[in-house]
Amino acid sequence: MLVVGGGERRDEVVRAVETGSVGQTGTVETGTVETVTVETGTVETVTVETVEASREVLDDRADVGCVVVPGSDAERLTAVCRAAADAEPSGLLPVVAWGTESVATTAACHEACRYLPESAGADDLRAVVDDALSAYERRRAEAADSSILQTLLTEGNMTMFAKDEAARYVRMADIPYTPDPDESRGKTDREVFGERYPESSLEAYKDDRQVVETGEPIRERLEQYTGRGGDHWSEATKLPWRVDGELLGLVGYAVDVTERVRYENELAEQRRRFDQFASYVSHDLRTPLQVSVGALEHARESEGVDEDLSSALDRIERANQRIEEILADLSALSKGDQSGGTLPDEVLDALDVGVSSTELEPLVENVWRVDGTEAATLEVAVPDGTELRAETETVRPLVENLLKNAIDHGGEDVTVRVGTTGRGFYVADDGPGIADAEREKVLEPGYTTSEEGTGTGLSIVRETVEQQDWGLEIGESDLGGARFDVTDAPIVVPTAATPADTVELTENRDVGEVSIPGEATYDEFRDAWTVVGDGRDIWQDIDEFHFVYGETSGPVRIEGRLGQFEGVHEYSKAGLMVRDGLDDDAAFAFVGATSDFGSEALWRERDGAEAASEQFGEPYEAYQWYRIDAVDGEVTLSFSTDAEEWQPLDQRPVALEDPVCVGLAVCSHSSDETIEARFENVTVTELDVE
Repeated sequence: MLVVGGGERRDEVVRAVETGSVGQTGTVETGTVETVTVETGTVETVTVETVEASREVLDDRADVGCVVVPGSDAERLTAVCRAAADAEPSGLLPVVAWGTESVATTAACHEACRYLPESAGADDLRAVVDDALSAYERRRAEAADSSILQTLLTEGNMTMFAKDEAARYVRMADIPYTPDPDESRGKTDREVFGERYPESSLEAYKDDRQVVETGEPIRERLEQYTGRGGDHWSEATKLPWRVDGELLGLVGYAVDVTERVRYENELAEQRRRFDQFASYVSHDLRTPLQVSVGALEHARESEGVDEDLSSALDRIERANQRIEEILADLSALSKGDQSGGTLPDEVLDALDVGVSSTELEPLVENVWRVDGTEAATLEVAVPDGTELRAETETVRPLVENLLKNAIDHGGEDVTVRVGTTGRGFYVADDGPGIADAEREKVLEPGYTTSEEGTGTGLSIVRETVEQQDWGLEIGESDLGGARFDVTDAPIVVPTAATPADTVELTENRDVGEVSIPGEATYDEFRDAWTVVGDGRDIWQDIDEFHFVYGETSGPVRIEGRLGQFEGVHEYSKAGLMVRDGLDDDAAFAFVGATSDFGSEALWRERDGAEAASEQFGEPYEAYQWYRIDAVDGEVTLSFSTDAEEWQPLDQRPVALEDPVCVGLAVCSHSSDETIEARFENVTVTELDVE
């Protein structure tokens, strides 16, 4: 409590200073500085003798909360009120006049001044100052809010607005190329924009009415309109405007996303042109290829073909097969449909929307048949059915160049071994190897040790792994030659397991500190779970969601169909989860759907680590069946269109200790809204592993 005073008989000016909580005051003696400790905290008190001294203190200190002027000198009171006003131009700093009725009139002339009769005691003074402090803090907060809003409206360069219950503008940001805020006040979007943009203004008005009538927000709605420079797009978010629970209208903002949408359209156009080019190339090459195949067959049927010529014809046949594979790759690319939306099952099966996989063993063997030599030996240490989650046209050049490099530098009789690691695969040989000093250089474009080499093969390998966000390591093989490891690649090795005992989902609870409790119900007739959940996210160090689960030990599988799901945020999610307990930092794996980014895989490999994620971007309707297999520390995440043929999304180590929690997870990705998801035909089974 800062006390500034002077004159006869308690002529002090008291000013409250926040050092902890703003609160109580008490009487002080003239000329003293003391600390008054009361129930609500500790505040400082200071006195001065003159008005000029009070002005100096007010100017020097920015932590003032209230000024008290005891005495009956109206002139002095006026001077102190002016000093308080000068110290805080907002005029909010409260002044308490404690004296005879002769200063009451003067006190009434100053907006922030309160009068307290001379007969009032210390307790009365304390109560008045407390009230003045509370009012001051409240008005200062309101002024700050108003100032913040005004700054955003005038300086934010972003369309912000508030509308009443009839969707009429109350406030609007004043930014270039938008209507005048004063002229727009009291009008709806149809009245402000209807003449220039009749369709988009009508849709915006409908959205406004929906928010006001339902009390539910609309987030990031894409709106298109034609204006200066052609078509423009913005993303609008509209939120219910409530005061003390009463819905007064809506507040919102819109962000111009024209550049982003134009960029996406340009990418789509480039994709269309590439598809067209690939189609033309595939078509135009087939005729000469057919001629080559026909001539080759004729040559084989001719009499007198010696052994050398027969070997040459074999190589021509393998080259023709390679051309056929390239044409098949180009054809697959040219047929890719990235438009999104609902696609027929037969089209989805043909296009493999969103996620592609390549079976590694047959690819390696096919490439070797073309590039290998008769004296060279290929050893494939790849489990049957192992898949690399990437397009074949991406993986084939990578494998092709690694095998060719082994043959070129290891000699015609080289032995080459291809195998898998936990998160990738390797190509090793028994050739001369690569010296430590040369291992970075061999990846540079143009670097070669062969007179006939181009130096492009290994640079293509490096470029490919970098584009895929994989890694590449060069070392010495067990065979004594070179070894190339492709790391951090999504390899999935199948596990031979059969379902055994069924696990029931018997529990449901919120994980993490959600703001709105979730719930779950089971419809036995429909074999469907309806799960409602809140939560900010499941990612990095955040775990907030609703979980329906059962507990089991050992290998386990959960699968089910996500029958219905509609989020409130682009990353709202619903899916299947296995989890190492219910702590909000437990290891886990998740696979399911997001609102806007297709299927998503999530994982935390060990307790306390940060969770990572990957979205696959396919149309949500493309895959609605999901499955998790957790076997011996490895978790495999898969999807399907029919629950018959399953395609793996990812496989990685996750530290799951018995008992394992397995079930259904729903997260709204919002701190104040829930979402609802329906899961159908959910089964959880323990697995017998062969």
